[in-house]
Amino acid sequence: MTETMRVAIVEDDAMLRSLMERALARETDLTLVGAAETLAEAESLLATTQPELVLLDLRLGRGDGAANTWELVEQWPAERGPAPRWIVVTGQPEAAHLRKALDLGLDGYVTKTEPFEMLLAAVREVREGRQYYSVGALKLLMEQPAAGEGLDQLTARERDILRAAGEGLSVRQTATRLSVSESTVKTHRQSVMRKLDLHDSVALARYALNTGLVA
Repeated sequence: MTETMRVAIVEDDAMLRSLMERALARETDLTLVGAAETLAEAESLLATTQPELVLLDLRLGRGDGAANTWELVEQWPAERGPAPRWIVVTGQPEAAHLRKALDLGLDGYVTKTEPFEMLLAAVREVREGRQYYSVGALKLLMEQPAAGEGLDQLTARERDILRAAGEGLSVRQTATRLSVSESTVKTHRQSVMRKLDLHDSVALARYALNTGLVA
């Protein structure tokens, strides 16, 4: 019998939290260990239940909620053992937060304006060990003006994508190496090409070689 994944919810919207709980209860390979609506409740829940996956709202309705919830990710105590996987679920998507999630290597990012099925898709992808950034999240990233020049304007994940292109890996091979979906690889590639003003995979590979990203 397949081992179930332990999931916790950190969400202050009671209706959405209830919807999440009911949806997860129907998944036979997931076990809901609890839900929290405040930062204090979240800290207690994560400490006592040791979830393997956390659905994390970035804003819990007080002060600089986003900064507070980031603390749950960035300050995971080593004595608790391995940190859980994280899927950000936010009603106020911001490019800065999305980039931070990418740079921290978080496993997923979904906006609340997208169909609820998108969140379930993210949970299933992460359950299988892959990353999942929704269409809305990646569209937000691509709409942002590029900052800096050359490699400096790329996120850590975009550099991984560029390096893989320089090594001649296909979209499928890159997805397997980075444990992300093929659609995520394609979207990141498009973002890299836009930022670097490149127009095809050959140009991507040549750029990676010319800049020394690939030996």
